[in-house]
Amino acid sequence: MREKSRHLSGILGIALSFAVAATILAGCGGGDDDGGQFANEPAGEYPVRIVSAEFPPDQTIAETYDMEISVENTGDETIPAITTSLSLPGMGSTLAFAYRDPQPGLAQPQRPIWVMEEGYPKLAGTVGRGGAGNANRRTFNFGELAPGETADMIWRVTAVRPGDYRVAFKIAAGLSGEANAVDAAGETPTGLLPARISARPIPTRINDQGKVVPLSPSEQLNLKMQEEDSE
Repeated sequence: MREKSRHLSGILGIALSFAVAATILAGCGGGDDDGGQFANEPAGEYPVRIVSAEFPPDQTIAETYDMEISVENTGDETIPAITTSLSLPGMGSTLAFAYRDPQPGLAQPQRPIWVMEEGYPKLAGTVGRGGAGNANRRTFNFGELAPGETADMIWRVTAVRPGDYRVAFKIAAGLSGEANAVDAAGETPTGLLPARISARPIPTRINDQGKVVPLSPSEQLNLKMQEEDSE
């Protein structure tokens, strides 16, 4: 449990620094200049297909999870910049994986629900990070995507706030607003990934190698029965 406590302390420390990072990111936005930066992107509609979208629906605070979205270029032209925009419906935040605290007088009302791990998001099997490409800090650019190729995008995050949430995502083909991704029905590809974060930590034990590991489902059931008997 000492190792678990150190991990949780580290995560909470990251969460406390989130507001500072959010302020820095907001100050780095390109504003209207970003429109000019990507003005030369080829305009048009680019056919894409969402191959898969996965995010564990049952999560526990202080644990780390991968959100993975795979998108295929089903057209005949290279997509200028395959991008994914994230939002949490009803949370009112301008940042990915965050909510807006309505308490008046807060210097930074953007608060984390998940904290993104260093070096993410990125494409599977690569080192390069997919970065925010314009003033919208919920939009991530993963670069060009050739015809027939698939972009396997990964966000590695640690849950820091219990509750029931939905992560909405929208795929685009560029950052200028002129290069549009479309699915087989001619619509913008979108999706919704529900996730419930529990405040109760996963029970652990020390294995034969001296490492902290989660209890198996049968061990957790036995523990629950023991707790019920003791009550």
